[in-house]
Amino acid sequence: MTALDRFQPFLLVASIAAGLGLHQLAPGVASASGPVVSIGVFVLIAVVMLGLDVATVAGSFRHRRFLAIAVGLNFVINPALAWALGRIFLSGQPDLRVGLLLFLVTPCIGWYLIFTELAGGDTGLGVSLLGVNVVLQVLLLPLYLFLFEGRAAGVEIGGIVVSIATFLVGPALLAAAVRALTGRSGLPIDEVLEVVDRFYVKTVALVAVIVAMFASQAQLILDNPTVVLRLVVPMIAFFVVAFVVAIVVAARASLPDDQTALLVFTTTSRNSEASLAIAATAFASPLVALTVVVGPVIELPLLVLMVRALNRLAGAPASR
Repeated sequence: MTALDRFQPFLLVASIAAGLGLHQLAPGVASASGPVVSIGVFVLIAVVMLGLDVATVAGSFRHRRFLAIAVGLNFVINPALAWALGRIFLSGQPDLRVGLLLFLVTPCIGWYLIFTELAGGDTGLGVSLLGVNVVLQVLLLPLYLFLFEGRAAGVEIGGIVVSIATFLVGPALLAAAVRALTGRSGLPIDEVLEVVDRFYVKTVALVAVIVAMFASQAQLILDNPTVVLRLVVPMIAFFVVAFVVAIVVAARASLPDDQTALLVFTTTSRNSEASLAIAATAFASPLVALTVVVGPVIELPLLVLMVRALNRLAGAPASR
């Protein structure tokens, strides 16, 4: 990872502030920045997918035990936890529950690798896990939304499927096509990826998404302060519980420190960019998108704290 990658968590927090500032300084520009989110998400996910091939994804299956644990936490325990928190803290607020569920059941496919690296985790295994997370969330997200909140919030499976196809499947197909074309032309894919890294395409796209996300939704946040406050407790509860569960499960499974760090961040980091794109295109209520927008504000500082906690645990005496 480059130095910029290592500072990316702090850059993202600064991007949130920049988005809110843009709303105050240039409200017209801020209100028109919504499409940047969709475009940026598509570019970001396509670039991430460009670095994957079948051999890379297959690498996760050489660690079947870790894979089973990560999949179980991400796609069984976390959705159940998200549903329970929504029912406990957001009773009578179906739009907020849908937004909470949408944000919390989509594992991150990008910056979890950054936090994993910062905590000394196994980023190689993390890269191979990325493809598994993409496939499973594409297949399971419509099921989660319909099963947990379909009747209460009028969830339409068709709209969700179209959004998922646009912002997850589409970029994956584009990346596969680029890899195929470079292969036929004799241009090594590593050279393409070097150009992408040299111009910080992923970082620029991610910053653009975060700035536009908060600039375009800032007024909604300011107009609904009580709604934002209602979301704080269930979201913090999710990250705290998910962190503790990952640590306990890793300890019980005797995972090494580097795999423990990876398990923590693949099961706590959320795919907020894709969640927002789906929320904005598949749901009529702005409260669904508002919930997803609030998510990263709470998530990012907590992920930084998790890095510090893991680094301290890794540096503790072996007697632990």
